Amino acid sequence: MKKTIVFITIFSSFLLTSCSNKDKAINTSENDTISKVEVYIVSKQTIPNTLVFLGKFIPFKEATLGTTIPGKIEKIFVDEGSAVRQGQTLVQMSSEMLLQSQAEYEALKKDYQRVKNLAEKQSVSQQDLDHITAQYEAAEARYNLLKSNTEIKAPFDGVVDKLLAHEGENYFFSASIDIGQTLSTGILHLVKINPLYFEFEVGEKDLPHIKNNSKIKLIANSYNTDTLTGVIDFISPTLNSTKATATIRAKINNTSMKYKPGMTGKVFIDIINNDVISIPLQAIIKEPESNLYFVYIVNNQNKIEKKEVYIIQYLGENVILEGGLNEGDKVIISSKKNLEVGTTVQVIQ
Repeated sequence: MKKTIVFITIFSSFLLTSCSNKDKAINTSENDTISKVEVYIVSKQTIPNTLVFLGKFIPFKEATLGTTIPGKIEKIFVDEGSAVRQGQTLVQMSSEMLLQSQAEYEALKKDYQRVKNLAEKQSVSQQDLDHITAQYEAAEARYNLLKSNTEIKAPFDGVVDKLLAHEGENYFFSASIDIGQTLSTGILHLVKINPLYFEFEVGEKDLPHIKNNSKIKLIANSYNTDTLTGVIDFISPTLNSTKATATIRAKINNTSMKYKPGMTGKVFIDIINNDVISIPLQAIIKEPESNLYFVYIVNNQNKIEKKEVYIIQYLGENVILEGGLNEGDKVIISSKKNLEVGTTVQVIQ
């Protein structure tokens, strides 16, 4: 009887131990099948950033100089590339018409003065005075017009960019039909290149960061080891209707005169992005055969969800996103191989 009781006790203990080991094996097996993932906890950040825009140098001022009336070009005092000062005489036009007009003007001036004196003594009628006054004023206007068109003077300090006519030619205004030229012709083209403008386009999304009188840094592609500084002094009041961009111009000192209109470069504007969501680039997955991007996140039940994201800027090894994610989301940044929406994962702390 005692033997039977002992045998039953031992057998029961064996069964309990076997069941316990079996349950343990099952639990271990289940844990081994659950994928372990590393996550990045999303939070809003303040990130310093640098906006980069492509642009080109353009003249600070430019003008195509000519005369408003036809005439023969007697003398051009400058060459292409000549530096000139404001008020300097650049071109001398023929003076035959001016001399003729001057003689007519001086003769009518004497007649006007004589008739005016007689009118004051009531020796001539008011009608006679009005008639000679009109003639005198017309002659004076013609003389002054010819006088102002006999010499062409520089309206500002600058450099002669191009001679458009030559000495001895008869000059007259005509519309240009050359592609890329303005709708007026002249005798020479004058540009002011110290200071210079650097002109670039900014999209409407970045436009709030651009302020008048703010400083910028830029590099010309021709001299990429030199950093220039400038000040923004023009922001287009309207956007380009096709590109949704605004034209920006920054004033650049060019005392060395080595920077030329037409050169290209890059402008750098330092900004601070407040309350942005930035995640590691390694978390981003591109949808096959599309331009859409998404990430895997782990929800509160430790199950995988998929969220579409919108990349607005790459920032080193991170990306700045717009929408899609919320603070506190757990974005998977470890290997995403064999992960499927709805499966349970274990987050590595």
